Amino acid sequence: MASRPAGSAAPDAPSRDLDSGDQGSAALLSASGLCSGYGRVTVLRGVDLAVRTGEFVAVIGANGAGKTTLLRTISGILRPSAGRLAFEGRDLARVPAHRIPALGIAHVPEGRQIFPQLSVRENLLLGAYLHRDRGHREARMAFVLDLFPRLHERLRQAGGTLSGGEQQMLAVGRALMLEPRLLMLDEPSQGLAPRVAGELYEKLREIHTLGTTIVLVEQNITAALRHADRAYVLEHGRVVLEGSTAELEGNDEIRRAYLGV
Repeated sequence: MASRPAGSAAPDAPSRDLDSGDQGSAALLSASGLCSGYGRVTVLRGVDLAVRTGEFVAVIGANGAGKTTLLRTISGILRPSAGRLAFEGRDLARVPAHRIPALGIAHVPEGRQIFPQLSVRENLLLGAYLHRDRGHREARMAFVLDLFPRLHERLRQAGGTLSGGEQQMLAVGRALMLEPRLLMLDEPSQGLAPRVAGELYEKLREIHTLGTTIVLVEQNITAALRHADRAYVLEHGRVVLEGSTAELEGNDEIRRAYLGV
């Protein structure tokens, strides 16, 4: 145990009738009427959501529902075209993308996007670029290597020579070097064998237990609902359902549309 150092969419959208709790100023992250996309193509169409400190929230839905667009908008890669997006009450639309990590937001993108020519250690250190104190960087490194012992064994190895599961561990570890308050992950189990994906999810649960707020985008809906506290269901850029994962797992429309039962 690490220790903290000093499928396809349903033809008819299910009704949005499950309570997600209080939204607004009490949330660590909140969106209201959020619209975003690519050029003239609008992908997110009035998204409302709230993530409280310490929560593990999943965003699920079919391919093309807008899940990746949502994370890219939160991290500043894309700019909202309408609505409000806030972190601790601060308007993220006014924060340049390169300054968002300093707020405590780390984004593990789809496809890992590690630096294949750099060593595992060098990849990790890039995640700690905001920490100027060497002692703090080394403490974060020790934390990450304790969490992912396999990375410790491959510290001098080039990132591109790692297995898919090890590269995903490296991508998550690099994000954790920032010591984020909010960790966002985009399809972390993509391309991984079920056993490896299961191991990764156990690590995410441990990270959450240690106090990090997590927003998870995932097409593996069974895994997402098993590990998260709450979930939002996106369809065609809109939130069509939200609630606790227990409620969503028991919802007949969700079971038919996404779980195949």
